[in-house]
Parts: sequence; C-alpha cells; structure tokens
Amino acid sequence: MYTIYNVRYGDTLDQIAINFGVTVDELKKINGIDYNQVMMGDQIIVPNNQKDYLKSYIVITGDTLYDIARRNNVDVNTLLLLNGMNQNDFLYPGQEIVIPVSDNKIYITKENDTISKVLTDTNMTLEDLMNKNPNIYLLPEQMIILTD
Repeated sequence: MYTIYNVRYGDTLDQIAINFGVTVDELKKINGIDYNQVMMGDQIIVPNNQKDYLKSYIVITGDTLYDIARRNNVDVNTLLLLNGMNQNDFLYPGQEIVIPVSDNKIYITKENDTISKVLTDTNMTLEDLMNKNPNIYLLPEQMIILTD
C-alpha cells in the first residue's frame, strides 16, 4: 500500500527513503524516476508505514488463504488485496504474505470509493477516520486503518 508524500523544503531522496524505511532505489522504482534530486512541492509515492498494522506470515504446507484469513480474523478479500493476489492464485510453502496484526481492522479502498462510502462501510465517524488516517487520497488499494 502506498501514499503520496509532498516534498518539503530541504528534503532529499536519501532522507525521504530513511524516513519511510526504504531504499532510494525502491523510491526511484516506485515513482519511475532515474534522478536523485527532488524539489519542494514535488509529489512522490511512498510506502505506507505498515509496520504497526501488518505482520509477515510464512506459508506452510497445507495452508489456504481461507484458513489463514479465518485464523487471523480477517476477511479473505482483504487478505487478497493486501498481498496483490486474486482468488485463483496459489500459495506455496515458504511464500511470505502480510496479514493485519491481531485486533487491527483495515479497509482497502476500491475504485470509485468516496469518504461517505468508506464511512458507511466501516461504521466510523469522519473524526475517527481522520484521526487514524491523516492522509486519505481514495486511490484504489489504499490501506485505511480502522482500529488502534
């Protein structure tokens, strides 16, 4: 999952990479750029800080997406979206996937989502939604945090 970062005065690609826990090469690849400088006002795509909300899981023999989703109390469609998979994809032993950390609920935005629809789908107030998610762009496949 990604978000848009507005480059501020004094930012460098190196510093932005450090702040978001990625490499400069990853930022370049995500943004399709081959230069090392950014300028104030530029908008670049950066990974969401997911460490507090997601954890890695290594698939073992016999695992299915449905079993993993059930064991972790997460909707299988959310699990698919988080991992860039579709229902026809196979899991294989040793494969690493991400799952929400226990007791954290998330919502993955879809094409044509609106704030109103997200509020209705999640039973949240606008204030709660904004407190937990200061940057919402409603781009498809953006992760929105529902719980602390």
